Amino acid sequence: MKYLLTLFLLANLLTSCDKNKIDSSFTSCTYPGIKLTRTNEFIKDVPATIIAVPSPNQPVSYQMMRGGTSAALGSCNLPLGYAKDSLKVTVSGYFLTFTGLEVMNLSPLPFEVTDIKRRE
Repeated sequence: MKYLLTLFLLANLLTSCDKNKIDSSFTSCTYPGIKLTRTNEFIKDVPATIIAVPSPNQPVSYQMMRGGTSAALGSCNLPLGYAKDSLKVTVSGYFLTFTGLEVMNLSPLPFEVTDIKRRE
């Protein structure tokens, strides 16, 4: 009987551990009507410049331009203190994806900021 109880407790412990795993694909970033997930593409300490993008009847949005590429990055999770036009930064984060993205010509690329620092 002790053997069965021990086996039951061990099996229960092992199966319950899976429920506590962190889903690395989770993102708090949202686009209206679209479920975003993180890709495996993570960039670290990439030089970029914050660009303010005005839109009629909308609040100003911000994108990040990396040197050497014309593809702008989105600015999900950009701290308010960094929302300044022409601010030079070093950024780290995940590219984001959603169903159908691979056949779209989209700018800026969906991107989640995980770390950002000012640079000279």
